[in-house]
Amino acid sequence: MSYLWCESADALADWAADLPAGAPLYLDTEFMRERTYYPQLALVQVHDGDTIRLIDTTRVAAADLAPALADRVLVMHACSEDLEALATFTGAYPARVEDTQIAAALTGEDMQMSYQRLVEDRLGVSLPKGATRTDWLKRPLSEEQLRYAVDDVKYLIEVAEGLREELARLGRLDWWREECERLREDALRRAEPGDAWRQVKGAGALRGRELAVLEALAEWREARARARDLPKGFVLRDPALLDLSRAPRPGEDALRAAGLHPKAIRRDGDEILALMARAAEATPPAPLPGPLEPAQRQQVKALRERVGEIAGQLNLKPDVLVRRRWLEALVRDPSRLPEPLTGWRHDLVARPLLERL
Repeated sequence: MSYLWCESADALADWAADLPAGAPLYLDTEFMRERTYYPQLALVQVHDGDTIRLIDTTRVAAADLAPALADRVLVMHACSEDLEALATFTGAYPARVEDTQIAAALTGEDMQMSYQRLVEDRLGVSLPKGATRTDWLKRPLSEEQLRYAVDDVKYLIEVAEGLREELARLGRLDWWREECERLREDALRRAEPGDAWRQVKGAGALRGRELAVLEALAEWREARARARDLPKGFVLRDPALLDLSRAPRPGEDALRAAGLHPKAIRRDGDEILALMARAAEATPPAPLPGPLEPAQRQQVKALRERVGEIAGQLNLKPDVLVRRRWLEALVRDPSRLPEPLTGWRHDLVARPLLERL
C-alpha cells in the first residue's frame, strides 16, 4: 500500500474534514528520547481505513494535529509510550484507546507479544525490523525508515479486526475495554508528578530521616528534569540519591562522595544541601513494604498455583490473569483488593484467591 506524506496544516485539516464522525484511527508513532525527559514526537503513522498518512510532526503544529485525533478511538499496539509521546505533543490524551497487544494477551498470547510477531502469526507476513533504532527526527527519512513506518500500520486494521472477532466469540470484549481504559488511566497518573521516591531503585532499604531526605531529593530531581527536559539520571542518578539520603549531615563532602560532578555541585549544590537540611526535620513517608515473611511466601506460592489452574481453564497465560505483585499485595492485606483484581477479574480469580487466604 502507498502512503501520503503530510507536513502542512492544510493537508491535515482537509483530511480531518473528510473523516467519518467517530470512525476509529489505526495509529503508531515514532519518537526520540535518548537525551530528553519528554519524548520528541517525530512521526505519526495513521491508517484511516482507506489511506495511510505519515504525518511529519517536525513540520506540523500540535494545534493542527490534535483536532484530527480528538474524540476518536485510537487503535494501537503496546501503546503506553505512544500515548505519552502524543500527549506531550498535542497536550491531551485520547478519549479512548484499543491496544492490540492487550487484545492478543486476552486471547491466550504472551503478555508482551510484539506487533511483528502478531502480524507473522496471524497473517503470515514477516516484517523487517531494521529501522527500529534510527534517528527519526533527521530529515529526509530513508526509504527503509519509510517502509518500516508504513508497515507499522499497514496490517493493523486486519489484525485488530481479527482479534476483536475472537474476543467477541470468547465473550471478552468487555475485558479488553476495561484493560485499555486501565492502561489509559495509568498513563494519566504517570504524567502527574508525585511519589517520585518510590521509583528510585533501592528506596525500599531506607527508613526514617533517610527516607524523608530521599522523598525531597527525588521530588526536586523530577522537577528539575522536567524543567530542563533532561533524563532524570542526567540531573542526579539513583545511586547518588541514595548516598545523599544516607549522608549523616549535608555538606559539600557528601556531594563529592555521592559522585556529583564539580559542575553540578557549582550549579545545584547549595540548593541540594539546603533541601537535605530541611528534609531531615520533616516527617518521612511510610516506607515501602519489606520482604515477605516465609509464611507469606508460601501463601503467594499457593495462590500462584491456583492462578495457574484458573488461567489454564481460560486458556490464558497466568501473568495475563494476575501479576505476582498483586498476589503479594493481597497476601499482605487481604482486606484491600489491588485495583486490577476488581472488574472482570473479581469473580473469575479474586474471589477464588480470597477463599484460599
